[in-house]
Amino acid sequence: MLPFEEQAVADLLEDPNGGLVVVSSGLPLASLAATLLLHLHHQSTSSSSSGGGGGGCFLILSAPDALKDQIRRRLVESQLLQVHDVASDVPAAHRRALYSSGEGVALFLTPRVLAADLLTAHLLPSRVQALLLLAAHRSSDTSADAFIARLLRQHRLLPVYAFSDRPHAMVAGFAKAERTMKSLYIRRLHLWPRFHVLAAADLERSPPEVIDVRVPMTHPMVGIQAAILDAMDACLKELRRTYKVDVEDLTIDKGLFKSFDEIVRRQLDPIWHTLGKKTKQLVADLRTLRKLLDYLGSMMP
Repeated sequence: MLPFEEQAVADLLEDPNGGLVVVSSGLPLASLAATLLLHLHHQSTSSSSSGGGGGGCFLILSAPDALKDQIRRRLVESQLLQVHDVASDVPAAHRRALYSSGEGVALFLTPRVLAADLLTAHLLPSRVQALLLLAAHRSSDTSADAFIARLLRQHRLLPVYAFSDRPHAMVAGFAKAERTMKSLYIRRLHLWPRFHVLAAADLERSPPEVIDVRVPMTHPMVGIQAAILDAMDACLKELRRTYKVDVEDLTIDKGLFKSFDEIVRRQLDPIWHTLGKKTKQLVADLRTLRKLLDYLGSMMP
């Protein structure tokens, strides 16, 4: 385990309430989640052996398939935790058996299945050791994740650990990170960008080998790209006339990246309800044109 992973897990374990971890895209989120589960399991077994209670299963929500496979592989290699995937087609009796199987069980669930089992008492909150959310950027006041956190915390303080490797999504809208933490009853925010001292040191220790492969565009593709850029330039000129956005950020160069949508939306969100139909259509057209540019390079004949 890398030093920055050890520090990130240690910081999380300091607060029994849990925490929100936001890492840069590409950092080992699966390794962080798996290491945290193993440390929590060790604490639970130590507490049980000393007569201090503990025990229960670990619930993992909203894990993409690729991330789920990486976490499962690490947990299976440790031979300390049993890993099960509780899908919607698993019979209720089998789900109850998994929930009551005791310590050393990590369960991958969907929010719909978990919410239904909590409401029908198939799963008692007392049988849960901790809740891990692996897509915190999707959580909101009305999301299923927030509803599940409320159900689990009605009777006792249950640690909730939320992770996200989409830092740009965590700043979309007004106070996104703060509202996410409030909805999940989390008090501490842990930020791990690539330029963090520990993370940067680990990355520099084994730098990746970069191979630049460039595929030239065909003549028709160059013509399509020029036409799309002309259309984007026309939309940007019209948008500048609204005097509602910072014109310094509205350039063709920035319009080529996905972050451009975030820049425009961040500036217009507070006054979106005051904008006219034409301005809203210009924003939608810019988003569509930028997607067409992406498709031009990714859907080559």
